[in-house]
Amino acid sequence: MATYNITITDELIPGIVATAYAEGKQPEDVVQEYAEAVSRKACQDLKVGPYYEGPIPPQFNADGTPYVAPVVNDTTQPDGGVV
Repeated sequence: MATYNITITDELIPGIVATAYAEGKQPEDVVQEYAEAVSRKACQDLKVGPYYEGPIPPQFNADGTPYVAPVVNDTTQPDGGVV
């Protein structure tokens, strides 16, 4: 599981604390749950991670990196023959 350090401006901390009291949770749990919910929504919206959809060319790969279509090297040339 990935671990990220986030910084939240002090003026927003009361919202986290109030939500924790209202839900009977610890502030850390509220932040964790909201971060996971936002991440899940992003995966759904961008069709990455567990919501990856293929085989149509996506905007992003399953791991979240930008999708780059493979380059097809077409070396065929018309032979100029008579039809």
